[in-house]
Amino acid sequence: MSSFSKDERKRIREGLIEAGREQFSRFGHERTRISDLTEAVDIADSTFYQFFDSKGELHLEVLRREQRLVAEEFEQAISDAPDAKTQVTIGFEYFFDELESNPLYYELIVGDDIQPLHGRTNNETLETFYQEQFEVIEPHILRWTELDSFRIDDPRVMIGIFRMLAFTLLCKEKYEAISPEEFDEIKTKLVEALINGLFINRSSVELSS
Repeated sequence: MSSFSKDERKRIREGLIEAGREQFSRFGHERTRISDLTEAVDIADSTFYQFFDSKGELHLEVLRREQRLVAEEFEQAISDAPDAKTQVTIGFEYFFDELESNPLYYELIVGDDIQPLHGRTNNETLETFYQEQFEVIEPHILRWTELDSFRIDDPRVMIGIFRMLAFTLLCKEKYEAISPEEFDEIKTKLVEALINGLFINRSSVELSS
């Protein structure tokens, strides 16, 4: 077994994670080879297993770090919002933008690329991974659902709305009758309608029966 100093191990491990981020983004899990990863850090394929038990374990670490990065950016995106309604609006917009521009985050939420990891990764690791998936928005959702002006009081329902919204992106890929321009307009109107439905407009006048 090769012997590495503590600094070398840290450098190689971080190099493998960075190589994994690039390879998984471009090619997905199945098409990424161990040799693609080890070549980037100049180690033998067999040495890879001194750092990760499997390609799947590396993939989960890459996705976990991506979640944390998204969390930081999400936090920054809504930090200057003057009120909850603006926060939720920015939150939905950021969520969509990230899904459309970040292939790793898309696969994390919508895609099926991580399905091969099931059965190859221990249940505890997978459970922790999925628990972290929506931790980025959970503290905010808890604040929103406690507001009197917010129509939903169950945080799980709000997380479910985020999840369902993510799958609307499949229409952009699979439903050819909708052009990219039309999809963007539909997406904008969907978010507007959703925001208006989530918040009680206290200044509105009820229609007479």
